[in-house]
This record gives sequence, structure tokens and C-alpha cells, in this order.
Amino acid sequence: MTVLFLTVLTNVFGQQKKYNLPKAITAPDASFTFQKVSGSSSSYSVNFKAQNTGDGVLLLDRSKTKLAQNEGEVYPTSQITMLKAGESKVIYNQFRIKAPVQKNADYFDFILDGVQYAKAAKSSITAEKLVLAEKATQTAGEFAVKVMEYNVYSDRIYASVKCTFNGNGKQLGKIDLTGITVNGGTPKIVKKGDVLQAGKSYTFSINITPNGEETSIEWGNAFQVMNLVDVKIAPIKVTSTTYKETEEAAKKEEVKATEEKKDVAKDCALSYADFSALKKDIETEINAGGDAIGMANEFLMEKKCINVDQVLEYLSVFNLDGQRLAFAKMAYQYTSDKPKFHLVVTKLAYTKNKQALEEFLEVQ
Repeated sequence: MTVLFLTVLTNVFGQQKKYNLPKAITAPDASFTFQKVSGSSSSYSVNFKAQNTGDGVLLLDRSKTKLAQNEGEVYPTSQITMLKAGESKVIYNQFRIKAPVQKNADYFDFILDGVQYAKAAKSSITAEKLVLAEKATQTAGEFAVKVMEYNVYSDRIYASVKCTFNGNGKQLGKIDLTGITVNGGTPKIVKKGDVLQAGKSYTFSINITPNGEETSIEWGNAFQVMNLVDVKIAPIKVTSTTYKETEEAAKKEEVKATEEKKDVAKDCALSYADFSALKKDIETEINAGGDAIGMANEFLMEKKCINVDQVLEYLSVFNLDGQRLAFAKMAYQYTSDKPKFHLVVTKLAYTKNKQALEEFLEVQ
């Protein structure tokens, strides 16, 4: 019987929330399809499939992706993913919960930053012929070339060539070996190439059956520079499967409070004594861990009067931006100069709270 009771308690109070999958995101040259959103007692997981739908290169820096909740932010481990035209990959994001981020949240924001796209280059860098020899070097625009190894055998010549891209952080370097020409014999080379971030290198090797002539490489269109452009994606609100009910209940409470509020006299404000008394009471309630906003609501319900300047001063008393937002929403109904209330929005620190207050004002 005891075991059954504990099982029931675990199911009722310890059950982990389930989350709705966000809608797929489509950008001009990329798409992102969510495959899994889950939470545990220690972390959240958000997995999505990224696909390059254009003709260039899609770059994702996972270290810039973040989860925002309860005025806090957490990040996954760092990883760079590069997808060429037509390629796709599932990106796994695990966010370790760290205060003030809370576990089992009703909702959180998934912020997909660090996404960039480089369209295919329209031209290539002109490079002179490279004569193959031990330690031979060459510079072609943002590319540095060096022969790392050059050996002459009885039946063949072997060369290992390193290409380094020295562009800036907003560029990618593309090396395409499919069009190069190797002189001095019959070459055997895996003609592929790669796309490089700044500071990265690509090494390839050649085996040449010599014909007695000078061995060299004519690069053709092998070297190209691609410019990266940030892909802007709006924050994605991820909600639990039960969040809608909670949201509707909150809206009903706001409607109820609006219906119950009384008319406020035009251009009225709290007296200096009342203003000071309420400020002191709020500070005391905050320090004691009490309901400062509920107490202030009862005070203003009785006085039926406050102006925007006084609201702005009260916001500085609260330590958390979420508390400032809650106080602003509560105080609005008692404010005598409502047309000026937009000034309160600028005093909030977090963008999501500013948006929440703007949306609140739009429906008043």
C-alpha cells in the first residue's frame, strides 16, 4: 500500500512536462525542422535537422545557441557544423540547467543564433603555376600554399601540398581540385577539395609517373573566397503541452482584474507621504521574501491613483526584471496618465519583458 502511495505521488508531483515541437523554420537558403524537445531534472534537449537548400555553404556555431528562461540563459557545448549544398544534419543541443533557469518550465525561448550562410562564389582567385619542389611556397590571395613533402623515386614522384586559408572571420575559403592541371607526367590524385574557415588548412597528395619534364601545378579555378552573412532567426517560444491552459487562466485573471478596477481621477498622483510609505513597504516585503506586488495592489486599490513618473521610480526598487514587469501590469489600471505608459517599457531590461508589456498595452 505504501509503495502504491509513493508511486502515485511520483506520478502526480514528479512528472516531467512534455513539450510541443515548434514549427519548421524556412530561411532563403536553409531550413530547420525540429525533431525532439524534452526536459529532465538536470537539462533540456532541443534537436533539429538543418538542411542547406541553396548552392553555397551553411555554417552553424552551436556555442551561440541558447535557451532563455526565468531571466537566465544556458548554452550547449561548442560545435561548428558546415553543410554544403544539399547536405543536412541533425543538430543535438543539450542545455544543462543552471539557476536562475528552472527545470520543468511551462515555456522557454530557444534562440538559434550563430547561423551564417555563404553563397557560391562568382569568381576565383588567379594563382600562378606552382613548381613542385621540397618546401616550395606560394601565395594566392587569401590562400597560402606549401609543399610539405617532395620525394623522387625510381618510378614516381610523390608530393604533399598544404593549402591554408588566411581570410577573416566573415569569409570561407573554398578549394576545388577538380579543375587543376598537373604537369610533368601522369598524376594520380584524389581531386576533391574542401571548404575552410579562416586559419584552417587542407592537405592533399599527388603521385606522378614522370615524363622527364618539370613537375608543376596549374590551379585554374581552384581557389575561391565566399562571404558569410548572418541568418537572423527570431526567438522560438517552446511551450509545454499544458501551457495553453495556464495561459488562458492568466488571461482570465487579467480580465477579471480589469473589470473590477474603479475609475481613476485624471492627472492624480500619490501624495509624497503615500508614495514614500508604499516604497518603504515594498522594500520591506521584498527583503522578507513576501508578495510585494500583491501588497502594492491592495494599497493602490484603496488610493485609486498613481502617475507614470511614480511607476518608473517604483521599478527601481525591484531586483528582478520579471517583478518590474508584473508591477507595471498591475499598476497600469490605477495610472492617471496612461498615454505616457509607453515610457515604462524602456525601463525593462530584457527584450522579452519589453515585448510582453507592449503586447499587454495593445489590448488595454
